[in-house]
Amino acid sequence: MSVSVVLKERIPRDSIFVTGFQGMGIAGYIAVRHMIRALNAKPLGFIMLKRMPPYVWMEGNRLATPMQLFGYQNYVFMLVEFMPPMPDLYVFVDKICEWISETFIEAFLIGGLDLRVRKEGESERAKFAATTKAIDKVLKQGYRVLDSGLYITGPLALMLMKFEQLNFPALAVLAYANASRPDPMAAAIAIQYFSEMYGVKVDVDELIRDAQRIEAEIEESLRRRQEKVTEMSALYI
Repeated sequence: MSVSVVLKERIPRDSIFVTGFQGMGIAGYIAVRHMIRALNAKPLGFIMLKRMPPYVWMEGNRLATPMQLFGYQNYVFMLVEFMPPMPDLYVFVDKICEWISETFIEAFLIGGLDLRVRKEGESERAKFAATTKAIDKVLKQGYRVLDSGLYITGPLALMLMKFEQLNFPALAVLAYANASRPDPMAAAIAIQYFSEMYGVKVDVDELIRDAQRIEAEIEESLRRRQEKVTEMSALYI
């Protein structure tokens, strides 16, 4: 499977790559989507795969695709509406991580951690994982790493594994999240850690204030998108 990065704008030097996926509590996806909107990040380009889902849509006067890139100052956000199926996922992660390691100075990944594994009386709102090149940065901030015996799964795990192989600095914040539904509060917590680490203020009041509305909006959006993909497997326009 081929993977192409299509850029409409130049990526600034010393940029940091940021992404998250539709994993636990869909926290990574919600966080990245919110940061793009709150920071008014500008479209930079998109990712093309050999086997893309057959749908696009309009956002204002701009054509939008399932894997988009946005930029704010020296931060580049990858918003992923769909993940390729196995085994294409492995090729995608390999290629995109190689591009990231050649283009950026660091990667910041966002995910969720099942709230049910949180220990009684624990004060931390999230745990961290990091490659060898980034672990000192996490520890110097006083953040706690993921407990032994707990596992990261899915594309986030594959990206961390590939970054370790590439000897590239990458870290992941895993906010405690509800496993049974979209969790905007977990996304807000992850964003607050991002702001602390990089000094970029991102307003999360909307995520906290309108959590129920955003949860329903995300669920409906994902449901419609899945229905559209199912329909398009039999019908093309």
